[in-house]
Amino acid sequence: METNERTAPEKQRRVGTFTLGVVLVVSGILMLVSMFWPQLDWEWALKCSPLILIGLGVETLLAAKGGGKVKYDWVGMVLCFILVCAALCLYAMAWWMLYHPDWYW
Repeated sequence: METNERTAPEKQRRVGTFTLGVVLVVSGILMLVSMFWPQLDWEWALKCSPLILIGLGVETLLAAKGGGKVKYDWVGMVLCFILVCAALCLYAMAWWMLYHPDWYW
């Protein structure tokens, strides 16, 4: 007797999607908070921008360790590139505000 059972395809996940989702949620929350408390000082948020790179690195390490199939295609690399560029730009702004406070605004 021959059985025709199909095995479920292994789930694939693009590296960077979880970190991008977290960054989008946190950014949205910060924007919402800024609408209700405009006097809030945002330098601390800019100083936390390296957490984007830490999150991306942790996600990559956990995906590699987990043994599941990780997809490193061009879409995933574009997501990672966007996250890295955003983190670097935000870090540069925080550095500029910290070390040259008289040059901004």
